[in-house]
Amino acid sequence: MTVSKNQIVQWLEKTAEVLGENKEYLTELDAAIGDADHGINMDRGFRKVMEKLPSVADKDIGNILKTTGMTLISSVGGAAGPLYGTFYMRSGMAVAAKEELDNDDVLSMLQ
Repeated sequence: MTVSKNQIVQWLEKTAEVLGENKEYLTELDAAIGDADHGINMDRGFRKVMEKLPSVADKDIGNILKTTGMTLISSVGGAAGPLYGTFYMRSGMAVAAKEELDNDDVLSMLQ
């Protein structure tokens, strides 16, 4: 299996779409245990990612993921920004300079 740079970009776009479609539901779930802002915050963060994505979509996969992470850290409030942002930043570091990912790369990214 290989994952292309284009597939990574599509994954981020789909994530933004699904979060946008479900922001109210995620916020409702968060209301039961938190401060009722998770869906709103994640939607805002991924809208910012979508604003920045065109400027890095031609870069390597590591750069795309690191930019995603930095954007989430700077635009998503609460614990979610650092949590999700760190995931994307560390994933990007694990696959730095890659134009395509193989199984081992995906495993490294997720570890």
